[in-house]
Amino acid sequence: MAGRGHRDIFARDIEWGQGTGPGIQYARFLMDEDDTNSPLIILTKFAPGEVVDPHTHGTNYFEYVIEGEQTVGKTVFGKGDMRFAKAGTGYGPIVIGPEGCTVVIVFQEATAANTIPVGKAKALALAEAIAAAG
Repeated sequence: MAGRGHRDIFARDIEWGQGTGPGIQYARFLMDEDDTNSPLIILTKFAPGEVVDPHTHGTNYFEYVIEGEQTVGKTVFGKGDMRFAKAGTGYGPIVIGPEGCTVVIVFQEATAANTIPVGKAKALALAEAIAAAG
Protein backbone atom coordinates (compact mmCIF):
# COMPACT_ATOMS: atom_id res chain seq x y z
CA MET A 1 0.00 0.00 0.00
CA ALA A 2 3.00 2.26 -0.35
CA GLY A 3 1.88 5.78 -1.09
CA ARG A 4 -1.82 4.91 -1.17
CA GLY A 5 -2.64 5.06 2.53
CA HIS A 6 -5.86 3.04 2.32
CA ARG A 7 -8.02 1.09 -0.09
CA ASP A 8 -11.79 0.75 -0.20
CA ILE A 9 -13.51 -2.37 -1.51
CA PHE A 10 -17.29 -2.38 -1.74
CA ALA A 11 -19.33 -5.60 -1.60
CA ARG A 12 -20.71 -4.98 -5.09
CA ASP A 13 -17.16 -4.89 -6.48
CA ILE A 14 -15.82 -8.10 -4.96
CA GLU A 15 -14.72 -10.62 -7.58
CA TRP A 16 -15.55 -14.14 -6.40
CA GLY A 17 -13.50 -17.11 -7.59
CA GLN A 18 -14.39 -20.80 -7.59
CA GLY A 19 -12.93 -22.77 -4.70
CA THR A 20 -11.75 -26.37 -4.53
CA GLY A 21 -15.31 -27.70 -4.37
CA PRO A 22 -18.41 -26.77 -6.37
CA GLY A 23 -19.98 -25.16 -3.30
CA ILE A 24 -17.05 -22.93 -2.36
CA GLN A 25 -16.50 -19.34 -3.50
CA TYR A 26 -13.70 -17.08 -2.36
CA ALA A 27 -12.24 -13.60 -2.75
CA ARG A 28 -8.57 -12.95 -1.87
CA PHE A 29 -6.92 -9.72 -0.78
CA LEU A 30 -3.31 -9.03 0.12
CA MET A 31 -2.98 -6.70 3.09
CA ASP A 32 -0.20 -4.95 1.15
CA GLU A 33 -0.57 -5.27 -2.62
CA ASP A 34 3.13 -4.43 -3.03
CA ASP A 35 4.31 -7.32 -0.83
CA THR A 36 3.37 -10.84 -1.97
CA ASN A 37 4.24 -12.20 1.47
CA SER A 38 2.07 -9.78 3.41
CA PRO A 39 -0.93 -11.12 5.34
CA LEU A 40 -3.58 -12.63 3.08
CA ILE A 41 -7.29 -12.06 3.74
CA ILE A 42 -9.79 -14.47 2.21
CA LEU A 43 -13.57 -14.17 2.26
CA THR A 44 -15.08 -17.61 1.72
CA LYS A 45 -18.69 -18.64 1.10
CA PHE A 46 -19.52 -22.32 1.63
CA ALA A 47 -22.74 -23.92 0.35
CA PRO A 48 -24.80 -26.05 2.78
CA GLY A 49 -23.30 -29.49 3.37
CA GLU A 50 -19.92 -28.71 1.76
CA VAL A 51 -17.02 -30.70 3.24
CA VAL A 52 -13.37 -29.64 3.33
CA ASP A 53 -10.91 -32.49 3.96
CA PRO A 54 -8.46 -32.35 6.89
CA HIS A 55 -5.53 -30.06 6.14
CA THR A 56 -3.01 -27.59 7.47
CA HIS A 57 -1.22 -24.44 6.31
CA GLY A 58 2.41 -23.34 6.45
CA THR A 59 1.56 -20.12 8.30
CA ASN A 60 -0.46 -18.96 11.29
CA TYR A 61 -4.17 -18.64 10.59
CA PHE A 62 -7.21 -16.80 11.95
CA GLU A 63 -10.84 -17.43 10.97
CA TYR A 64 -14.01 -15.52 11.92
CA VAL A 65 -17.49 -16.86 11.15
CA ILE A 66 -19.60 -14.07 9.64
CA GLU A 67 -22.76 -16.14 9.21
CA GLY A 68 -23.89 -19.73 9.22
CA GLU A 69 -22.24 -22.67 10.90
CA GLN A 70 -19.39 -25.11 10.41
CA THR A 71 -18.17 -28.11 12.35
CA VAL A 72 -14.39 -28.47 12.51
CA GLY A 73 -13.54 -31.95 13.71
CA LYS A 74 -16.03 -32.29 16.58
CA THR A 75 -16.40 -28.57 17.41
CA VAL A 76 -19.26 -26.45 16.07
CA PHE A 77 -18.54 -22.81 15.21
CA GLY A 78 -21.30 -20.30 14.52
CA LYS A 79 -21.75 -16.60 13.81
CA GLY A 80 -19.21 -14.52 15.71
CA ASP A 81 -16.96 -17.46 16.66
CA MET A 82 -13.23 -17.40 15.92
CA ARG A 83 -10.49 -19.98 15.41
CA PHE A 84 -6.71 -19.54 15.57
CA ALA A 85 -4.23 -22.17 14.36
CA LYS A 86 -0.45 -22.15 14.41
CA ALA A 87 1.43 -23.03 11.24
CA GLY A 88 1.48 -26.79 10.65
CA THR A 89 -1.50 -27.54 12.91
CA GLY A 90 -3.83 -30.01 11.20
CA TYR A 91 -7.59 -29.69 11.49
CA GLY A 92 -10.76 -30.95 9.88
CA PRO A 93 -12.73 -32.18 8.28
CA ILE A 94 -14.77 -29.00 8.04
CA VAL A 95 -18.45 -29.76 7.52
CA ILE A 96 -20.70 -26.84 6.61
CA GLY A 97 -24.10 -26.50 8.28
CA PRO A 98 -27.54 -26.61 6.64
CA GLU A 99 -27.64 -22.85 5.96
CA GLY A 100 -24.12 -22.58 4.55
CA CYS A 101 -21.34 -20.54 6.08
CA THR A 102 -19.41 -17.35 5.29
CA VAL A 103 -16.04 -16.72 6.92
CA VAL A 104 -13.16 -14.28 6.82
CA ILE A 105 -9.75 -15.91 7.02
CA VAL A 106 -6.44 -14.16 7.66
CA PHE A 107 -3.14 -15.89 6.95
CA GLN A 108 -0.05 -14.30 8.50
CA GLU A 109 2.04 -14.92 5.36
CA ALA A 110 0.39 -15.10 1.94
CA THR A 111 3.11 -17.26 0.40
CA ALA A 112 2.56 -20.02 2.99
CA ALA A 113 -1.26 -20.07 2.93
CA ASN A 114 -1.73 -23.00 0.54
CA THR A 115 -3.81 -25.92 1.76
CA ILE A 116 -1.71 -28.96 2.68
CA PRO A 117 -3.72 -32.22 3.01
CA VAL A 118 -3.18 -34.31 6.16
CA GLY A 119 -4.08 -37.85 7.23
CA LYS A 120 -6.36 -39.72 4.83
CA ALA A 121 -6.69 -36.59 2.68
CA LYS A 122 -2.89 -36.57 2.21
CA ALA A 123 -2.87 -40.24 1.17
CA LEU A 124 -5.74 -39.63 -1.28
CA ALA A 125 -4.01 -36.58 -2.79
CA LEU A 126 -0.82 -38.60 -3.25
CA ALA A 127 -2.71 -41.47 -4.90
CA GLU A 128 -4.46 -39.02 -7.27
CA ALA A 129 -1.11 -37.41 -8.17
CA ILE A 130 0.42 -40.83 -8.90
CA ALA A 131 -2.56 -41.83 -11.03
CA ALA A 132 -2.45 -38.56 -12.97
CA ALA A 133 1.28 -39.02 -13.65
CA GLY A 134 0.43 -42.23 -15.44
